[in-house]
Amino acid sequence: MALLEQMQLTMSAMADGVIVADTRTGEVWMNEAARTMLGVAGGAEATTTYLKDVVGFYPFDLVSGATGPLREEVRIGERILHSVVTPLTDEAGHAGAVVVLRDLGETRDLAQRRSEFAQLMSHELRTPLTSVAGALDIVLSGYAGPLAEKQRRYLDMARQAATRMNLLVDQLLDLARAQTGSISIATAPVELDRMAAAVVEAYRGNAGSKGLRLNLHATADGISILGDPDRLTQVLGNLLTNAIKFSPPSGVIEVEVFGPPQFPDAVGVSVHNDGEPIPDAERERIFEPFSASGRKVGGTGLGLSICRSIVEAHGGRIWVESGSRGTRFVFTLPVKSSTTSDGVRAELAPAPTPAEARRPREAARVLLVDQDRHRALLLKGVLMAAGDEVTVVEDVDAALAVARRGTIEVVVVSAAMSEALALLAILEHDPDTRKLAVVALGEPGQAAELLAASADEVVELPVVPAVLCDACHRLRDALGRQAPRVMIVDDDAGIRAICREVLEQAGYQVREVARPELAVAEGRRFRPDLVLLDVMMPGIDGFRAAEALRQDGAIGMAPIIFLSAKGDTADKVRAFRSGAEDYMVKPFDAAELVARVGKALERQARELGASPTTQLPGADAIADEIERRLAAGSKTVVCYLDLDNLKALNDYYGFAKADAVIRQTGDLIRDVLAQVGRPDEDFIGHIAGDDFVLIVAAERADAVCREIMRRFDRVIPLYYDRDDRTRGYIETRDRWGEQRRFPIMSVSIAAVSLPRARTGAEIALLAAAGKSAAKAIPGSAYVRDDVVMPPPASTGREVAKNSTAPP
Repeated sequence: MALLEQMQLTMSAMADGVIVADTRTGEVWMNEAARTMLGVAGGAEATTTYLKDVVGFYPFDLVSGATGPLREEVRIGERILHSVVTPLTDEAGHAGAVVVLRDLGETRDLAQRRSEFAQLMSHELRTPLTSVAGALDIVLSGYAGPLAEKQRRYLDMARQAATRMNLLVDQLLDLARAQTGSISIATAPVELDRMAAAVVEAYRGNAGSKGLRLNLHATADGISILGDPDRLTQVLGNLLTNAIKFSPPSGVIEVEVFGPPQFPDAVGVSVHNDGEPIPDAERERIFEPFSASGRKVGGTGLGLSICRSIVEAHGGRIWVESGSRGTRFVFTLPVKSSTTSDGVRAELAPAPTPAEARRPREAARVLLVDQDRHRALLLKGVLMAAGDEVTVVEDVDAALAVARRGTIEVVVVSAAMSEALALLAILEHDPDTRKLAVVALGEPGQAAELLAASADEVVELPVVPAVLCDACHRLRDALGRQAPRVMIVDDDAGIRAICREVLEQAGYQVREVARPELAVAEGRRFRPDLVLLDVMMPGIDGFRAAEALRQDGAIGMAPIIFLSAKGDTADKVRAFRSGAEDYMVKPFDAAELVARVGKALERQARELGASPTTQLPGADAIADEIERRLAAGSKTVVCYLDLDNLKALNDYYGFAKADAVIRQTGDLIRDVLAQVGRPDEDFIGHIAGDDFVLIVAAERADAVCREIMRRFDRVIPLYYDRDDRTRGYIETRDRWGEQRRFPIMSVSIAAVSLPRARTGAEIALLAAAGKSAAKAIPGSAYVRDDVVMPPPASTGREVAKNSTAPP
């Protein structure tokens, strides 16, 4: 029997419905189970159009742009079906889909009957329990006569057991309601800090009986939300019960209530104990019903499941974080809860809109980097509520360690961190991280700086949850797009639309800018490879916009093509003097636009081909610039920058990492010139490998070189693993094959003033002597005209540059 026939027979015999659709031709094959579920007659010829128009079933649109299976529930008549839709692709791209259907009616009926049984049994148990507890209370009160000590002890045990039984009945009732989505939330204003104080005080005696300290911290007074005070008290009480249960003798339990002003839309509560950590594999499972942690303490395994149901009914999220210093349970809540008109919420989560239901969104894998732990936890809760998987770290080293594992898609970085800009720079250039999407969180007014530091997008504080979630998902969805980027700056929407359509059809990524004064900011955000710039625009004309673009260190190298209805020679000359690569006169046709954009990009790559790594002018361009400055008699300084121990890093971490350091250094020099120098007058070149040349005015040379040293020493060491950086060296073989220790990279700068040298050869000799002197100085060093210049305060690590043999 042929394999295809075997597969068809197998799918025909399945109880689940199976549909295979070719969305290009509309052809559909389905088994008998699928026909029954969809109500399609056995003899009817089904197509994708028939299923959509007649049956009302069209899941194929779901996977039109998806890379993996998607799930949704659909209603066909009285049936509720669970569908798994998997895209089919061939060499040409999207070809169709496979749909697997399961009738949820019987499953839900069974779950409903089980829930009703649990509720019935719970109610039936309450009556005898009430009688038992009441009778025990009467006897213990002495109403039935005096008790011997032994009798009282056994009756106390029975009363405690009745109390535990009553609690268990309550938990079973809550679980039954949670499983049917009918936990009721009666909302009212709740001051979370006061509620937490009352709960902590109620549990202080239990904690004290075990020798535990129970502390409460709140970031502010009057942290208020809309929620159910009884239910939230139940959640915190359950978390404290667990913390007391799992804490070692003389341990400490810390309860925190927080809602920092940078995030006004959510609040959080955390409970930390210093007991044994919970293994990674159990951190999600412990929230399932009847699943207790593997730690050696008994329990029903219901409490955390109920806590999750209550928190999610408020629109929040709850999770556990555990490490060597104990375990922390965290739940976050929106300040405003979603409720029905009568103040009672009957569903665990808001029902999705039809668009959301039709197009489910895959979870993004997000790394959140923030030294403010409370804000980080609130942001994690917001992203988790959007369905994302979130990892939180508090420092640059931990962030790089996680980002380099290859399991993250989006990095969210708080600009408040002391090394935020350095981290952004590394993420942009490191071969292990440069394909990640990066979102920066910053104060109003920081956007330009953060975009220049390589953030893909900036979200302003205070964070709006929807804005952050949208940025993360939009950037994640754009990952992997390597097409050249073209930015169109034109106030005419029609011209922008035409250019966009033509260029996107040719395979380019396109960004539109309607106002010239926004060109630099949007350019920093988009990082275009080329700019199409209209000449005649209101306010700032194209010539002034071009000058602003050219002077920006982040985007100044992108070629500019002017678009204009004016074809006068004077306008063309002015355009080329403004830094234009080309000039196109309107009207133009699509083929001409695509050809000119392609040629401009090819020409730039060819002209900078001597240094493709940094896209800086190469050796010939450097020699020509030096000769030009010598001939003009300008009072400038030629600075030679040599990266110390780059080869050792290359041998130890690999070529890609060393290549990234070279690119990072080129960008670092550009940024310094943009902020300290004069980009329109100064010159940067990359000879090859670890050698750069910088030509600056004499009065700016010291400030520029010292700033380069400071930034180099702040950023480049982060390419090393933390252990190597702490140790101060790496061990690898030198060029003669001997094992040696090489210190962390530094930069040696030798500067030569042009009045001191009159030929290129003289400059080279003086620079060689200066570099030798600089390399003899520990750490990064700067020598100008044979004089050792003092390093900036944050530079000059006391380590030798030369390798040493290991002891």
